[in-house]
Amino acid sequence: MPVLPSTLGADIDGLGESLGTAEAFEALRSRWGDAHARQVEATPAPVAELMCVLVGLTDGAAPSSVLDPACGTGGLLLQAAQGGMPALFGQDVDPDLAEITSVRLRLHGYDDVSVASGDSLAEDAHATVRVQGVVCNPPSGQHDWGQTGLGYDTRWIYGLPPKGEPELAWLQHALAHLDDGGRAVLLMSAGVAVRPSGRRIRAELVRRGSLRAVVALPSGSARIPGAHLWLAEPGGAMPPGDVLFVDADLLVGPDPEQSGTATDWNAVHAAVASVWNRFQAGEAADTDIAISVSVTALLSDDVDVTPARHVRTDSCDTVDLERLEVDRAGWLRSLNGLSDALPDVRRATAPGDPATGGMQPLVSLDDLIRSGALRIWRGSLTRDRADCTTAQVPLLGLDDGLSRSVPSGRVHAAEAERIREGDVLVFAAAPETARPADPREYGAAAGQGVTVLRPQRASLDPWFLAGAMTGGPGLGRSGASAGATGRRSRLDTGRLFLPVRPPEEQCRIGRLFRDIARFEESLTAAVDQGRRVARQLSDALASGLVDPDDDRQR
Repeated sequence: MPVLPSTLGADIDGLGESLGTAEAFEALRSRWGDAHARQVEATPAPVAELMCVLVGLTDGAAPSSVLDPACGTGGLLLQAAQGGMPALFGQDVDPDLAEITSVRLRLHGYDDVSVASGDSLAEDAHATVRVQGVVCNPPSGQHDWGQTGLGYDTRWIYGLPPKGEPELAWLQHALAHLDDGGRAVLLMSAGVAVRPSGRRIRAELVRRGSLRAVVALPSGSARIPGAHLWLAEPGGAMPPGDVLFVDADLLVGPDPEQSGTATDWNAVHAAVASVWNRFQAGEAADTDIAISVSVTALLSDDVDVTPARHVRTDSCDTVDLERLEVDRAGWLRSLNGLSDALPDVRRATAPGDPATGGMQPLVSLDDLIRSGALRIWRGSLTRDRADCTTAQVPLLGLDDGLSRSVPSGRVHAAEAERIREGDVLVFAAAPETARPADPREYGAAAGQGVTVLRPQRASLDPWFLAGAMTGGPGLGRSGASAGATGRRSRLDTGRLFLPVRPPEEQCRIGRLFRDIARFEESLTAAVDQGRRVARQLSDALASGLVDPDDDRQR
């Protein structure tokens, strides 16, 4: 057992007095996660908020009880509690995470809490509990969810889930815990909607009216690719015969502050909730992003419940040819602009130092840190311990940074720990993600999984630093440590190297790295725009709303 510092208790007491008990616990919880490299798959805050809105009862009231059978550190349950759901039940296979969830909820003032440890599918600690709502982000990458020992379990009323369909086991587990009139909302990967191995269970869910809606989230909303929200109810409540499909990815628009796309989560929440509420009330729910489909139409050979398959084709009953032409012309302009976007380069006149046999001289990030040319820190939910009047500022989380979204959290942070112009950010300890901070990230604190590098501008150019880390010797010689999950948990600065270049040459090379990064952003935007135009053309042709323009093709 490691020997703990004798002052640890006093330090924790001081932190609690400065920040408050709940806030101090949040800071320590974040540090605990960093130190143990758990890499817990936390549900992004905007997604968790939407899930807890959708789990609400038909009359708009919050469920009186809610369960998360794979609760992790309790983010979804905390969001549910803050949404007015008083009785909270949770379980996690990791006893440490279960304990963290229990303590976390109680410290935030929620006392009607029951959190257990153990495998929810194999050892259900809440087997006799029935709730009005279930919210769950099932474990990803499960290769064996215990099918062999659960073959005759009474939960599989829609069919025994195949070994490769753990999400359908979690969905039926959730349905088994619901009261009549209750609802489950699960975060699922896109493959669950279409994989052949799950076709029979999907068909039963649709046939019995239990699958009420599938919502495709905006791209990059969660770690799993193409994330969907599945809304399910036991026994097929009202109205029977239809399933609602919502494609919220269609709400993603161009980013006004930089090349690429951005998600306005307020607009996503409002649009999805509005469509869902109308659907529940039996009103027409078909819009540009949503459509209700009958059971008969869904029970085809593949029972594909992917929202994009239904929304983007079946809802196309008109076409704005003028708008389509404007979009097409805009895409062609963006393509023409790409031709001049890549910088010109020439062979280096002195690729290496003759004194080293022609090898490029390199310097490690460790050496730069020791020399004072570079400062580094890892982000967390840490608050300033000494001054409880520290301002509350935006918090840039890992998912925010990876998706280039605006910081979604809030935290108390000292001025010295806030991101500013010239800082280089690295995400999930992966050097290939290094990039200078965006202007809208200035002033934010770095969250868990975000590493901040602050170069001394007189001796180290930020764009040169970021560009050199993402390729060449920087990436090739990196060896960040990996935890049990195989993900890197800490940026290994001793094994990351940069070419040695004088400051003026760094600036010149840095400008090219910047131009290349902007080219890649413009290329991504052009690809996204081209796909939208192609989809519009394809939908219009498939629906018989347009014909080929033979004169134009000549």
